[in-house]
Amino acid sequence: MTPAAGADGRLDNTTACLPIAYGSIAFYLGKKADEYRTHRWTLYVRSPDPTFDLSRAISKVVFQLHPSFPRPTRELTEPPFEVTEMGWGEFEAGVRIIWRAEAEERSTILTHGIRLYPNKAPATAADPSAYMNTTVPVVAEKYDEVVFTNPKAEFHRSLVGARKKKLPYPLSNEPSVADHFRTYGDEEDVRTMLAAKQFLEGELRGAKDRLARVDKELEAVRGELAKAAREAEEIAAAGGATAGAAKGGAGKAGKGGKAGGDGATDKGTKSKGKKKANKMSTSDAQPTGKKAKTG
Repeated sequence: MTPAAGADGRLDNTTACLPIAYGSIAFYLGKKADEYRTHRWTLYVRSPDPTFDLSRAISKVVFQLHPSFPRPTRELTEPPFEVTEMGWGEFEAGVRIIWRAEAEERSTILTHGIRLYPNKAPATAADPSAYMNTTVPVVAEKYDEVVFTNPKAEFHRSLVGARKKKLPYPLSNEPSVADHFRTYGDEEDVRTMLAAKQFLEGELRGAKDRLARVDKELEAVRGELAKAAREAEEIAAAGGATAGAAKGGAGKAGKGGKAGGDGATDKGTKSKGKKKANKMSTSDAQPTGKKAKTG
């Protein structure tokens, strides 16, 4: 059941997926080839599902060719979205898919390397006729899925609506190109995609588990730091109280020591004076006229 659209016309917590295939198919011209035209190639964007009408989702496709081609920017407003040209060199082409206005989605930018020669082409063979023929093309195609998050309700209906048994346009304007389109409905392809999906889901679960463990460890570290901070505060407070008490006791002891010292000094002075006085009184020496201090 499709959820109700919000005030902005979008479906919250909803995703829609549109599979697309894009690439190039190049045929060697053989005896018709010359210095500047060795291949005839077609660059395209299509639906892997031959029953889905791409015009329900795509408003326009812009192909950006090499600057050496006449009109290197080609715009197509209806399917089949393809460009066919002849040339001698490989290059990187740009593809921009502009979605229908009701979608209110940003355009999708793709790049594709147009290939004219097979991957296992002999490096020493200068003449392509030595390893190529005019009936077996070089196919370079990619499968991808465009995911729309919280799509507009109207656009969502266009994406998931009923398919037509026969499209109102040919799969390609080049019959030889359409004959070499790859299919993606085979059981092997389904198994491959399911395996990839399961792998990605497993990786995602593993990443979530690792993140949860890191959060738990971080929380434990925070707890230990808070505990250490409290203990440090308690030690600092206890140390301050002990130091204050010790300072007060030392002050009192200082005052008592000073008084005792003064007394000892006075006592010693008195004893010494008395001893000296006794010595003077019993001495046979003549008086000097000075009195000895005995007090």
